[in-house]
Amino acid sequence: MKGYVRLIRYADDFVVCFQSEKEAHAFVEMLKERLAKFGLRLSENKSRITKVTSVIAFGRYVWQKAQREGQKVETFDFLGFTHYCDKTRKGAFKLGRRTARKKFRQKVKEMNEWLKRIRNCVKLTEWWRVLGQKLMGHYRYYGVSGNYPSLRRFYRLAFKMAYKWIQRRSQKGWWGFAKYLRFVAENPLPQPKIYRSLYTLAPC
Repeated sequence: MKGYVRLIRYADDFVVCFQSEKEAHAFVEMLKERLAKFGLRLSENKSRITKVTSVIAFGRYVWQKAQREGQKVETFDFLGFTHYCDKTRKGAFKLGRRTARKKFRQKVKEMNEWLKRIRNCVKLTEWWRVLGQKLMGHYRYYGVSGNYPSLRRFYRLAFKMAYKWIQRRSQKGWWGFAKYLRFVAENPLPQPKIYRSLYTLAPC
């Protein structure tokens, strides 16, 4: 490769950045041939090339040009995050990350299904503690710089879903919202928090 190339990999999931669109296409073909030797292939629904053009390329210089021309820059998903071109408070370029929409919906669905299953299996005080642990696990993975709004939204949805399934335990166990708020006040759930700064690569 003659232009800039950078590989970012985690297990079998990776992103490769190219300065040259021609070299990006060449890499994909070589990668297909290499994997085929071992009976493997790329997942076509996940593999794509972000073309190097002024319209849908990704990066600092494309973003700067898009800002001047009032255009948008394409985003991409990697490891559960949507990566997008953003700006600092002073207006400089920065790489932004937020929970990918597909992954967010998946996590909300999983939480809802778990609450539905667990509500009548064990006492509320027992599964409420586990709910807190699940929230902490979510925060510790997705709690990166700039992603606080997604964390907050996930917390609010979990809060509402927990109340919904508490209500559906039985008529005898029905709670009013005021009683639910008192229970939460006495048994607080962990609040959203950023655990990792991706600009200093240090824990927060």
